[in-house]
This record gives sequence, C-alpha cells and structure tokens, in this order.
Amino acid sequence: MQYKYLAEWLKENKEQNLVFKSIAKFEDQYSIEFSKRKEGLQINLSSQDCFCFFTQNKTIPFEQRNELEIMNTHLNKAHLRELSICETDRIIYLGFSKIDIYNKKQKYKLILELIPRYQNIILLKVDEESGQIIDCTKKVSFAENRQRQILPGLEYTPPQTDFKIEREDVHFPISIDSIKKFKESSKESLKFNSINQLFEELYFNWIFKARNERIKNEKIKRINKEIKKKNKKIEKQKKELITANKEEIWKQQAELLKANFTSIKKGMKLIVLQNYYEDEFPEIEIILNPEKDAKQNIEHYFKKYRKARDGKTKIQKQMKIAQNEIEILDRDIFELEETDVFLSNQEKNKKKNTQKAGYKKIVINEDWEIYIGRTSKENDTLTTRFAKPYDWWFHTRIFRGTHIILRNYKKKELPNKLKLLCSQLAAYYSKAKKSSNVPVDYTQIRYVRKPRGSAAGYVTYTNQKTLFVDPLSIRAVAEILEKN
Repeated sequence: MQYKYLAEWLKENKEQNLVFKSIAKFEDQYSIEFSKRKEGLQINLSSQDCFCFFTQNKTIPFEQRNELEIMNTHLNKAHLRELSICETDRIIYLGFSKIDIYNKKQKYKLILELIPRYQNIILLKVDEESGQIIDCTKKVSFAENRQRQILPGLEYTPPQTDFKIEREDVHFPISIDSIKKFKESSKESLKFNSINQLFEELYFNWIFKARNERIKNEKIKRINKEIKKKNKKIEKQKKELITANKEEIWKQQAELLKANFTSIKKGMKLIVLQNYYEDEFPEIEIILNPEKDAKQNIEHYFKKYRKARDGKTKIQKQMKIAQNEIEILDRDIFELEETDVFLSNQEKNKKKNTQKAGYKKIVINEDWEIYIGRTSKENDTLTTRFAKPYDWWFHTRIFRGTHIILRNYKKKELPNKLKLLCSQLAAYYSKAKKSSNVPVDYTQIRYVRKPRGSAAGYVTYTNQKTLFVDPLSIRAVAEILEKN
C-alpha cells in the first residue's frame, strides 16, 4: 500500500481509547478485537498488498491460535493509547499500556510492518527508549536476513530499506480503479471520503472476492476432473457389463463343447456344432484355442461364464456407487457456486441444515416460489414428481443445465419479471454460465414428459417459448426480488 494512504488512515484513526480483548488469525489475515466495541482492527498481510482497517464485517472465520497466545497474554486488557507511523517506511505502531500484577505501568508496542514480502506483526515490551521483542508472527534469523534478526529476547531494529516516501496530499473523494490503483478526485458513483472505508471496500469487494473466486474455481476444476474420471470409469464398466450379459451364451457354449468332448482335438481353431438350445438345432461356430486340448477349452468357457455371472452384480453395484458419487460431486459444485470459500462456523452449520431440504428455493410470496434442482436426480424428482401441471419449467435450450421450477400456486399468468429472472437462473446454472444471450426454453409442467427408461434429468417438452438472456446467480436474483 502507498505510504500516503497509510498515513492518511492514521490521521483518521489517531484518537483511539480502546481496550485490547484478543488477536486472532485466519491464513494471512489478523483481527484485533476490543472490549465493548463492535469494530475490530483487521490487518491484511497478503502478498498482494498490506494495510489495516477498522471493520464490523464478520465474513472471515478468524480463530484463536496457540501461536498468538503470548501476544494475547501480554496485551490482555491493555489500553490502546496511540497510533503512529514510521517516518521512513510502511510501518504502523500501536502503543499499548496496562497495569501489571505488581501494580506498575507496563508499556507495549505492537508493530505492523506492512511491507510486501517482509510483512510481520511484532510485539515489544517498551522500557524508556528501547524495545525488546516479546513475540512476532514471523521469526527471522540471519539465515533468512543478514541485515537484522527478529527473534524474541532481541532488541527491535527497524528494517533498512531503499524505500522512498512520496509525501503527497490525498485528494478526496477516492474510488478504486483496480486492486493496486486508486483514482483521486474521483467522479465515479462509488467513491469514498474516508481511507478506512476505502480500505474496507478494497479488501472485501476486491481482494477477498478475487481470491475467493480463484479458490472456488480451482475447487470446481478439481471436482470436474474427478467427475470426468468417474464418468470414464462408468463407460468402461458399461462395456464390461455388455460382456457380462453374455453369461448364458458362455454357459451354453461350454455345455455344447462338453457334450461333444470327443470331437475336439488339439490344434483346432473352431468347431461347428448343433445348437440344441435353440429350435431346429441350428449350427453354431465356437472359437477354440489350438494350443489347448478339449478339457482346457471347455474349462475356458466355463470360466468365462462364472466370471460374467459373478461380475455382473459386482459391476452394477460399482456403477451405482460411481453414479451416486457423481451426484454428490455435482451437488458440491452447485453449493460452491453459491457460497464464499471462507465461512464462519455458524454459517457452515446453517448451510449444513439447509442442504438437508434438498432443493434451493426462493420464496417470493404466497403466489410464487422458485425451486432449483442441484443434480440430475433432483432435477428428475423436481420436474416429474414435485411440480404441478400449472407450474412453469425453465431450461437452457442447447446447453446442459439444471431445471428451474416456478411454482404457480394460484394458477396465474406468468409475470414478465419472473419469466426473465427464472430464465436468467436457468442460464446461470448451465454450461453457458459465462456466456451471454443464452437461449432458455420455458413451458408449463403439463407439457413436460420423461421418456420411459431415459437417463436421470432427461425430459422432452412441447408448447415452449424461448427467451435469450444473460445469466444471473441466485444471490443476484434474490437481491432483485427483495428490492422489488
């Protein structure tokens, strides 16, 4: 982060009288909570950028860590008396004081080194002009840095860098142009007159979102790879099942060979026999292994029969397991699309409870509700069993995707607004999610049919109309409905 913005943030928040409660961590984020205050100080030590800001946002699931126990012990109930910034680099000092068990005033300094690649949080015990390191989040020895060590028990020395401070004024209002660039004296609609608000927006709606999206996409990619692997396995098992379904053929050929034992000679490549298992006893050619005698050839066919008989049940069982696993993985992808990677424990538990309900649902009013299937089986059940004849059905025309059902409790005409939103949802939960102008068919459930024996999620339909829309997530749809 540019020095001038950190300095401006400090000016805004210099007057503080806060009581330290605890410091917690999640990955490269730290949070200092204060007694009787909703706002905490979040310290962003990501490699992209380093800065800190006061926030009430509880999105990040911060946890108490053993590695922070020393800091928590020393700073417990300490008062934050002052904030200052280093004159030579991007380092912020938080001055704390408390009365210790000997009724003496003890001073501490928590140092936030907001320097990319060298970011650190260091706790000092201050005595007159010197400061002894009590603990730090990143311990550095001469092996890592020849210029200075950052280890408990040593005296703290600031880093020696070539960083040059550009002492410029900050011109409000400011907007965010990109993760690494601000626009001052901005005329944008979303602009800020406070650096703290700017930092908060930068982290949660830019850095956090981008990171969350990256991690989410990586997880979805891994799951899709696993699905592809399982589908490949199922295709292989289908071929094995075709072979296994020939069990009676192998048995019949083994019996025919057995009945004609004396006619089989070593060196024969095939034998033509009368097939008494069929009417009129037609001739049948049976392939033989010329290197094997009659007994060995007969045993070969009996072995193929036993393998097919025993393997058939096993293959069907394995195929069912693989299909169930794919359903679970499909559901995982659906859930990932709708959640942040970082969830608090409370949100995780809430999410687990809602998953049991089966379908995603948006309640609009007593007349309308939207249901979204998450997997092929759920699509099947939702469309063929759950939905009623006058409900509306939405699905992308060309692309594979989920079924969207708009429950029509009062059998009303389809409102244009709901028609558009349901079509956008169908486009979003399809392979065309990242496209635009996606064709979505819609019709009433009474015109949707499932062919006998067809795969899960497969249906045919008539009397449809098509709408070309841009995809929209369930969150965006819910927000639009809430505003209206």
